[in-house]
Amino acid sequence: MAAYKSTLTILLASFYCTSCAFSFAPSSVTITSNNNLYYRSHIEATVLSAKSDDDDDDEVILSDSEDDWRTFRAKLVMGESSTSPSSSTTTTTPTDSSSSDDNIIIDDSDLDGIGALFSSSETTVQQFTPLDPSQWAYDSGKVIEQGAVILGGVEQDFGFGLRQQYFHKAVILVLDHDENTFTKGIILNRPSDRMMEDDVNEGLEWRVWFGGDVQGLDSILPDIVCLHSLKGEEAKEASNPVMKDIQWTSFENAKKLVKKGIASGPEDFWLFAGYAGWGPKQLSGELERLSWYMCATDSQTLLKELARQSSGVDPRDAGLETWELLMNMIGRGETANDCSGNFDDLMLKEWGRGHLLKGYGGEVGVARNPLWGGGGGGGFLEEMDGSSVDDKMKEAADMALTEDLKAGTLLRGSSADRSPFLLRKQELHHSLLLVIVEDDKATVACMLNHPATKGYDIVGYSKGAASLPLRYGGDFALKGQSPLIWLHCSQKLRDSGVGSSLSGQNEGIYKCEQEQALEAISYGIATPSDFLVISGVCVWPKLGGSLANEVKRGVFEVVPNEKQSLVIETLQTQTILTKDNLAENIKITQDAWDKAADPNSSCKSTGTDVVLTTGIGEGFDEDDDTVVFNSDKKVSELADDALQKWIATFLLGAPTLT
Repeated sequence: MAAYKSTLTILLASFYCTSCAFSFAPSSVTITSNNNLYYRSHIEATVLSAKSDDDDDDEVILSDSEDDWRTFRAKLVMGESSTSPSSSTTTTTPTDSSSSDDNIIIDDSDLDGIGALFSSSETTVQQFTPLDPSQWAYDSGKVIEQGAVILGGVEQDFGFGLRQQYFHKAVILVLDHDENTFTKGIILNRPSDRMMEDDVNEGLEWRVWFGGDVQGLDSILPDIVCLHSLKGEEAKEASNPVMKDIQWTSFENAKKLVKKGIASGPEDFWLFAGYAGWGPKQLSGELERLSWYMCATDSQTLLKELARQSSGVDPRDAGLETWELLMNMIGRGETANDCSGNFDDLMLKEWGRGHLLKGYGGEVGVARNPLWGGGGGGGFLEEMDGSSVDDKMKEAADMALTEDLKAGTLLRGSSADRSPFLLRKQELHHSLLLVIVEDDKATVACMLNHPATKGYDIVGYSKGAASLPLRYGGDFALKGQSPLIWLHCSQKLRDSGVGSSLSGQNEGIYKCEQEQALEAISYGIATPSDFLVISGVCVWPKLGGSLANEVKRGVFEVVPNEKQSLVIETLQTQTILTKDNLAENIKITQDAWDKAADPNSSCKSTGTDVVLTTGIGEGFDEDDDTVVFNSDKKVSELADDALQKWIATFLLGAPTLT
């Protein structure tokens, strides 16, 4: 093969890739075929490939400081892949002088100068799947560096379906990396149809992309990065290089470049609001857990994908195609195919619908109303409507103080087809919630319908050993009170003076001390199944999303008093949670939730409907808001699946069970 000479400083951490192994010495590189590729950090070397007797003396010199050294590394990786005797792919390696650098054609569209490696029809490179002769990508193992691409992993036990859906199958470009301090990247495959106005160039608007969850779309002061590939000197001076032909600059600088005519307009940029960040060594740890895959690719591949997503891609598709493309290019196509259209994909699409569509998201740089955060989510969050945060806080406080709920009120989660708890706090979906404390500071309630894997053993019961399921009631505990809440709804126990009414009206659900309950059981006044034992509570501060407010908006519905006994009796048939009875316990919850409905109420969500955009789906009704975009999955069914997934993950400790 032809010799390659170049003096370059390689500033890399050690990394692995499924191709070959390099062993750097101060002045040479040795290549061996053991399917591993290692680089050592901070080595300044003259790179000279080993030559066979059949090699000629032609040389390819990398002398231009503007050349992407990553391209040279990729050439070595792919060159070894194409000639490795252990490769399962049949290759043909030219040996005469006409096959060396004399045949390399310089193509202006070949942004990284590597297209010639794919130009021969006789050469097939294993693990590399170019879209055209100028594009490349490969799995770079655990190398984290500026210009690298992080792909969302799909092999970890606990994915992003229930939390932080925007990270599922994300394609993240690393802008800055220091293993000991901080890593910053922007998500490249979350285009929105939300816009930002230009205060420098009158009449212009800039399309916004979701770049990450730190200072993102809905932050009061979003962190904005404008990616571009402008080649002028003034544009370069105002920018920070990421990789060859890709730079970033601030929004202010981007607007100035347009004003000066150096850029033709917003279409020359990709504007990202927010970023993804990792602390010292955090990302390395997540790579070990298969939360991410590292990918090295050329700038042309990324620029073409950005351009494609800029024209006609529906935000509700959430950039899945870009992730699948790169996964195929790095040889992980089978992994990508195995999880296509799965639960996490559907949840990501619902996140895209709720956060990337203009009709839902509102103006960039204006925070979503924090008052609706206590238990809401999805389509129940309202926009600011031009009011200040202070105005909204005062309005909500006034409303909450005049419409307090009473202790003893039983609530059920919304009956809306599109659950407000689809994307977060899934445990509240079709939940049954009992208000136990109501004052001027907060409303405290506990969920009744989530048996956990542990039980409370009853000693001294006349019929032998008995164990009551401990129920998960929420994430908080009441200071200075017993960690367990004992409840009953038995008329016999009321008449016997066991406990006290939460409502203060000698009816409904009673709360009692543990000693009272155990004494009633030992005397035969009660059976263990007469009680619900709850651990933990939920809290709604009055000035942070009052529970009364959420009832008013349909996030929760009040259960009629006459239905309380029937609901409690149904829940009492649940048992300690196991893998075998997971489905049965959920079925009982649904039965109790159905029985809790108020037949005289037509309560539904009052959340604002989202204005849908025209998509590109095939065979699906894109305007049917009852199904997930480009699928036949009912949103209501997805919410049920999310609840089951939450229980399996957080209560059962078996995230892969469902």
